[in-house]
Amino acid sequence: MEVEHSRIFVKVIQSGSFSKAAEFLKLPKSSVSRAISKLEYETGTKLMIRTTRSLTMTEAGRKYYEECLPAIVMLEEANKNLQGKDKTISGLVRITGPEDLGVAVIASTIAKLSLQHPALTFELNFTDNVIDIVKEGFDIAIRLGKRKDSGLRLKQAGEVILIAVASPKYLKGRNKILNPNDLKEHICLSHFWSKQWTMKSKKGTADINVKTKVSGNQMLSIIKMAIEGSGVAFVPKYLCVAYLKSGELVQVLPEWKSPPIQVSIITPNAPSTAARIKVTVDAIYEVVANALN
Repeated sequence: MEVEHSRIFVKVIQSGSFSKAAEFLKLPKSSVSRAISKLEYETGTKLMIRTTRSLTMTEAGRKYYEECLPAIVMLEEANKNLQGKDKTISGLVRITGPEDLGVAVIASTIAKLSLQHPALTFELNFTDNVIDIVKEGFDIAIRLGKRKDSGLRLKQAGEVILIAVASPKYLKGRNKILNPNDLKEHICLSHFWSKQWTMKSKKGTADINVKTKVSGNQMLSIIKMAIEGSGVAFVPKYLCVAYLKSGELVQVLPEWKSPPIQVSIITPNAPSTAARIKVTVDAIYEVVANALN
């Protein structure tokens, strides 16, 4: 079995198509197709299912990809070092992460990196949908919540804390909010997945079923509505620090907050010495850690 066939297979999966892989490898598309066919013949295993519109790995193909990827990356990095190319940080970095964190914190850092390293290019997919980064060929993913052992490399960057906030305009003339249960009598603004607000303090834990007047899929939009006086919002503290300082928002129930939500930076199970990945992960880690502290 030729190692080059395995490398071609990895590039097909990473690029998502035979045509893009052929373009990257500077090979005819027919050569790429023959290499995959030979690999499947030699292993006696179907590695991918191809149609005119899609390319999907079989379970065996996924396992083979995950096992091949570290070796292929290491081999490519060794070749770059041998050729003296390691001094230049170059290539494509594909990143996915939550929309709010991506827009509010990560995007500006990527902009700075793109200016610092002209040979570095980026693809950003900020979404609250959890993407299979191995299948979809992403280099870096930022994830919220406790992570299961998936065999991927993980680096904890901090924790998100949610707090209850409202504008002085909304609070004026309304019943005071002295404990979590008082929220049941107020208009609340919620993310789709947080209709029940879990809050903790030294006094214990409270699970509050709030009356949601407006719900949405983006915390930044909920914060904007809270500033306009639409209600009480339960939102990440890092997103509203500036509004608290300016007085546009007030924290209600300051002793109460959500349980911490872990933020992790995840990369495929491959050597992190790839210059473009390492410099990007380090930059994201620094800015996220600073924002959450």
